[in-house]
Amino acid sequence: MKKNINIKHILVATVLILMLFSSCGTKTTETQEPETTVAEEENSNIVELSPAQYKGSQIKIGTVEKKSLSGVLKVNGFVDVPPENLYSITTQLGGIVKSTSLLQGASVRRGQVIAVLENQDYVQLQQDYLESNSQLELADAEYKRQLELSKQNINAQKTVQQAKSQYLTMLSRTSALKERLKLININATTLNAGNIRSTINIYAPINGYVTKVNTNVGRFVAPNDVMFEIVNNVNLHVELKVFEKMYRK
Repeated sequence: MKKNINIKHILVATVLILMLFSSCGTKTTETQEPETTVAEEENSNIVELSPAQYKGSQIKIGTVEKKSLSGVLKVNGFVDVPPENLYSITTQLGGIVKSTSLLQGASVRRGQVIAVLENQDYVQLQQDYLESNSQLELADAEYKRQLELSKQNINAQKTVQQAKSQYLTMLSRTSALKERLKLININATTLNAGNIRSTINIYAPINGYVTKVNTNVGRFVAPNDVMFEIVNNVNLHVELKVFEKMYRK
């Protein structure tokens, strides 16, 4: 009887030990499953090729190096110049185009007459200047005379002030008319009653080429209308748009 009891006890103990090891093994497996999942998620962007796939795709591994690519590269772009090399030709006082010989693409020199405009307003402006200049000389002489009389106590100080005011008024008006004549290329210093004219010349401000012609003979040009565009091509530059493209050797 004692032998049977010992065998039974041994069998029970053995079963309990096996169950304990089995339970520990299950917990270990369960705790390791999340690590496997994380590893799989981290490697989800990795693509693996079998030897047959690698050979079929003809992939070659090399190092980065500089090479000259042969062939034609087609790009879009345009030629441009700095703003200081592009001139728009306008006039401050409108007129009818009496003559011009410019064509698009023609070359011009600085100071060359590129158009002649005609307007009766030019005549009136020259007349106003000459009359104002004449009155200025008279006012200047009168002011100087009144100053001399004032030094001799012959006239009143009020008379001197009136003469000075008249002189300054005529001086400012004459100066303003002189600047207006300058804007339409008329030299006031050489102007006199015998050379008043109804036409003015338009000059090229730079050496270059005509890129636009917006007028013609007989057409009325309003103030600040662009008649011509002239470009100096000394500092031309090209702007290109180059897009990515795959090249195969």
